[in-house]
Amino acid sequence: MIGRVFHTSDWHLGRQINRHRRDTEFDAVLDEIIDIAEDFTPDLIVHSGDLFDGPRPSLDDMRRAAHALRRLGQIAPVVVVAGNHDTRYVLMFLEYILNDMGNRRGADARVRFATDARPEGLLIAEYPAAAGDLTVRIGALPYLHPNRFTYDFADPATATSSYAKQMRAVQADVHHRLAAGRGPRDILVFAAHLFVEGATPSYSERSISLETDYAVAAAGLPPVDYGALGHIHKPQRLDNIGFPAHYAGSPLQMDFGETHDTKSVVLAEIAPGHDPRIEVVPLTAGRRLVKLVGTLQEITQRAGRIGDAWVKAVVDVAEPTPSLPETLAALLPGATIIDIEEHRPGAVSRVLDRTTSTDELPSVEYLLHDYLADHKVTGRTLDRVMATLAHLQAEPDPTDPTPCCEETLLTAAIAGHGLDEVDRAGLLINAETIGSETQR
Repeated sequence: MIGRVFHTSDWHLGRQINRHRRDTEFDAVLDEIIDIAEDFTPDLIVHSGDLFDGPRPSLDDMRRAAHALRRLGQIAPVVVVAGNHDTRYVLMFLEYILNDMGNRRGADARVRFATDARPEGLLIAEYPAAAGDLTVRIGALPYLHPNRFTYDFADPATATSSYAKQMRAVQADVHHRLAAGRGPRDILVFAAHLFVEGATPSYSERSISLETDYAVAAAGLPPVDYGALGHIHKPQRLDNIGFPAHYAGSPLQMDFGETHDTKSVVLAEIAPGHDPRIEVVPLTAGRRLVKLVGTLQEITQRAGRIGDAWVKAVVDVAEPTPSLPETLAALLPGATIIDIEEHRPGAVSRVLDRTTSTDELPSVEYLLHDYLADHKVTGRTLDRVMATLAHLQAEPDPTDPTPCCEETLLTAAIAGHGLDEVDRAGLLINAETIGSETQR
């Protein structure tokens, strides 16, 4: 008697390489994931967060997610955990669409989303296993930003506790609810989107969410039969915690910090009272990311082995070489070159030249980090400065609200119907109110 759990994570639909979309790659790797799931015949499919790369996914990415999740839901029930890149209301809308416009609820829903970490909103569910009289029980914990403790948890005693201590209490509550009334034929699964101390990041994750202030102690993870973790893009098992817990990782190499990562999904076969059988199945779809470093002669020697890939080249040159993009393009006809950097002895910094490169300019975060590091601001001080910048960027600008569709339509209607000034003012106020509510 065994229960089967299929674990995937961190799809990041919509993720680009510079300005290049990767729709074909995402379609291919999602097909591969679905084929593996069909062969495995799981009792439960877990996606442990970051379904999308941004809070406002495009219509194409919404369709791609819905199509893939519907196909997975035809194989087995699916539980999706909200990640730090996901937006709760987007996931709630997807859940509504995927479950016959809300007509399928609870255990009848083929795809369910864990979007609420509060005790009354936690997703605790159970599913019967096909092989034998077993039940797979899952407790799912979405990504929980430190600020959410202020708004979502009313216990003032924990207000000044560390993030790790607060998370330990939340995870203990998940385990208490998950294990309540557990029988000998119940298999427990904990699914969460978080950064566990000791995990090896790829550094393609949001850097602020990898700081020590955001880390969860491995000892605080609830003891279960399998831990399905998301957030870290490098596939890996967490050791020395007493039970098998895996980061499934992202299905594609997301940036050049992942060039050596083999992407995968995790298959877990679990029998009560026995060690689970865990299989990590590699994913082969998608283009490789390759970083070429060296002189032009050294790169030429490697060029024949590159083939179809995304390429970043750092070339050692004696002097500025305007013809370098054309030379590299001829050497790598099957590749897409997204970044070319000339490295010259004695050069103080990289020269940005729009005539020889189509790269994006360095971000504000990169420039600030580089500036502070050059001025000996390091360690936790640097981390806190970067965290402060991230919080400031995340705050909306009340003096420059982004117009929404309703506001635009109402403003256009008002302008075109000759309303008197009183009516016009009243409708504009209502339009702005609708816009503000939509942005929230």
